[in-house]
Amino acid sequence: MRDKSILKKLKAFREFDGAIINRYPAREGLLKFIKAGNVIVKWYNRGKIAVQVGDDDDIVCGIRELSDVISEVI
Repeated sequence: MRDKSILKKLKAFREFDGAIINRYPAREGLLKFIKAGNVIVKWYNRGKIAVQVGDDDDIVCGIRELSDVISEVI
């Protein structure tokens, strides 16, 4: 359910429309990420969401702040 909520927020931005979600097994669990241009949004089943722009550090946010963070970086 959380994945659907995150994807719904991201699909509101045309840059993420049609982007493919990827999965990568990690020690902390299954890491899920979606990439549009130089913006990568990644998350685990629980916890915060990280937004990375290019080679910069991650911007960590919750699901409520995700739309605001994406608006600022795009």
